[in-house]
Amino acid sequence: MEQLHEDLWVLKRPLRFLGLELGCRMTVLRVGEDLLLHSPVAPDDALLAELEALGRVRWVLGPNRYHHLGLSPWVERGAELFGVPALARHRKDLDFTMLTDSPWDGVDVLPLSCIPFTDEVVLLHRPSRTLIVTDLLFNLPESTGWWTKANMWAMGGYPGVCCTVLERALIKREPARKDFEQLLSWDFDRVVLGHGEVVEEGGRDALAEAYSWL
Repeated sequence: MEQLHEDLWVLKRPLRFLGLELGCRMTVLRVGEDLLLHSPVAPDDALLAELEALGRVRWVLGPNRYHHLGLSPWVERGAELFGVPALARHRKDLDFTMLTDSPWDGVDVLPLSCIPFTDEVVLLHRPSRTLIVTDLLFNLPESTGWWTKANMWAMGGYPGVCCTVLERALIKREPARKDFEQLLSWDFDRVVLGHGEVVEEGGRDALAEAYSWL
């Protein structure tokens, strides 16, 4: 794992979706002596050892409709499961607590009302001034394979920090303006994304620019 702050880590794993190699990222937040896994990946011995050295995995979060593949093993290990309504409808085999208000000190949450097809919840980790998103933004690196870059370029998701044509086409604009007014009122500089490179600085301006068409 890569440490971004004394209480914040990320781990990137390969992920192919619809033939595109987008990668995926789990974010680990330490709250007190316990850990919250955002968009968790499946555990292996090495990951379990790393996490054990940091604290107890107490909570896991499926932050939108599509980021759920790694949830079950952690629930089986006793973690409390949080999610969003669209994911609960999709994964009826799991018992979710809906994340509406934050149960964690130092973490703010905003369930987005504007993009129902992903039904994403966004987190702010206040101690590190880090916004944590899933599919709200993409930031694919230059090293991404040409096939993925070409397809994501056609979809508006490459290059740079950007959203895709799906967001432009399916977003509800009036709720979106309210959601983004809230997001942009938060104090953050770094943005951790589900796919692509972490935006280490200037993240608030990057988010505003990506959705300036609103």
